[in-house]
Amino acid sequence: MVQGTINGYGERCGNANLCTLIPNFQLKLDYNCIQDEQIQRLTEVSRFVSEVANLAPDDHAPFVGLSAFSHKGGIHVSAVQKNPLTYEHIPPETIGNQRRIVVSDQAGLSNVLAKARTFGIDLDRNNPASRKILQQLKNLENQGYQFEAAEASFDLLMREALGTRKAFFTLKGFQVHCDKSSDENCHALATVKVTVNGQDILEAAEGNGPVSALDAALRKALVNFYPMIAEFQLRDYKVRILDGGSGTSAKTRVLVESSNGQQRWTTVGVSTNIIDASYQAVVEGLEYGLLLKQQETPLGVVTVV
Repeated sequence: MVQGTINGYGERCGNANLCTLIPNFQLKLDYNCIQDEQIQRLTEVSRFVSEVANLAPDDHAPFVGLSAFSHKGGIHVSAVQKNPLTYEHIPPETIGNQRRIVVSDQAGLSNVLAKARTFGIDLDRNNPASRKILQQLKNLENQGYQFEAAEASFDLLMREALGTRKAFFTLKGFQVHCDKSSDENCHALATVKVTVNGQDILEAAEGNGPVSALDAALRKALVNFYPMIAEFQLRDYKVRILDGGSGTSAKTRVLVESSNGQQRWTTVGVSTNIIDASYQAVVEGLEYGLLLKQQETPLGVVTVV
């Protein structure tokens, strides 16, 4: 008898993780634990339980993690495309996961072409846009951008290079004001001006911080044009200092994870101004959510329910 829980959630040091034990017993040791159609939903169940528990899924978890079947180096990706068994111990579909091609400054054309296919974009190696995307990727990563964990931003980058990126709205400007007194919490007020369908919209909103206020003001300005924005949620917000030696003037990278209740996607922003970096990531998060509403779900987006 094996006792455990989904994702190993439990007190203190956690419990045995059934999402690792079940595929090991069934796929490696030939024990009949659950039906084949059930094990094919293992990744879905793992991510659903994470969502219900309001905990970020472990991207590095065996079998069900987002990175469990990730491939990065150009030669590595090329080999996997020819024969997945060269780098994968099982087909990811067996447990409901999927192959993930990671793009970074180590990427070659094989990575870009394979990644494009996961988003339903069929690029040819001889297409000038392919090398344009690769060069732009490397240039942005030299500036501090990182697309390994921000696949939604990379999808938008590809569409921009191909001339197929739709402009749902255009930023005209924004202001953020923070007020702090000795005996009160810090309050933030953000004002944004955007253009939607040729119409200028000016809105303001308050929040418990500058990013919260900026996000609220953007939603307020756009929700009348795109009601589905009310479904979008900011699920995670991460800040990384890129050059610590510069102190408070350091360049920062912001990753924002958004969700519509069924899917999650991550966008990135980079700037020496943390509010500007946050704005870049928040705006692309809203834009990508709107894009998902107009097309079928791309394979690069994680479905959680």
